[in-house]
Amino acid sequence: MTISWARSKPEELRAHHARDAAEMAGALPEDVIETELAPDAAFRGGLLFTPRDCITDAVFVYFHGGGFVAGSPETHRCMTAWLAKLSRMRVFSARYRLVPEHPFPAQRADAVAACRAMAGEVSIFLAGDSAGACVALWGLQVLDAPLRARIAGLVLLYGGYGLIESASIARYGTPENGLDSETLAVMYRRLGGDAVWPTAFAGEIIEPAYILAAEMDGVFDDSARLFDSLGPNPAHLFTVAKGEDHGFFKRTGRDPTALRELDKSARWATERLSHWRTTAQA
Repeated sequence: MTISWARSKPEELRAHHARDAAEMAGALPEDVIETELAPDAAFRGGLLFTPRDCITDAVFVYFHGGGFVAGSPETHRCMTAWLAKLSRMRVFSARYRLVPEHPFPAQRADAVAACRAMAGEVSIFLAGDSAGACVALWGLQVLDAPLRARIAGLVLLYGGYGLIESASIARYGTPENGLDSETLAVMYRRLGGDAVWPTAFAGEIIEPAYILAAEMDGVFDDSARLFDSLGPNPAHLFTVAKGEDHGFFKRTGRDPTALRELDKSARWATERLSHWRTTAQA
């Protein structure tokens, strides 16, 4: 069956995305414990990955990609488990409601609930890939001041932030990969008419941000524009995964490039955590 991200039914897209993730993923890392966290009221639950000898005062809150219509903590299990191992931090991979059944702002509300569930942690890194990077920023925008003060950094991996026309879309977007202008427009319309794209409030983001773009990705320009629009912080970092396309982190565990790029983001986060501790104690 041919899958179209513009025309296929949501259940078909979800099954396709899950199969694709399972086929591309490599081996899970050793010494990382996976624990399922059950839903509780507004909290949607998710998977918590705990590495051996983990850092006890910080946690990643991670949001999976999948075009807002597909994906789950399970489809991103290998990637988030490796992020836990490489960073030595726990990684909470959060569930959030999908479109079209649940239009925006359901995703923003679920991101906030995930952060509140981790409120007992001293510091939090908000992270996500593709659509999940956008979900992370939606949550950040509306966090209450005490919780937002605990955000030590943002790790945003080849995010899609609402562009439907750009040079990178014209060059690398195709109906097959779902990143052409027509498909992106359909994908974003599933969110409903109330979505607020992060580039509209990026100037308010002063938390240090690690923004990764894949060189051969239709949404490359989304990441570049977001980075250029961020509020002032010398710790912001824009990095490009040379020769890679959208979704290459699905190959984590079997692809040395994916593992190397994930390790770079983990190293950046541990450096920011050290700085955050120093600042918090000052």
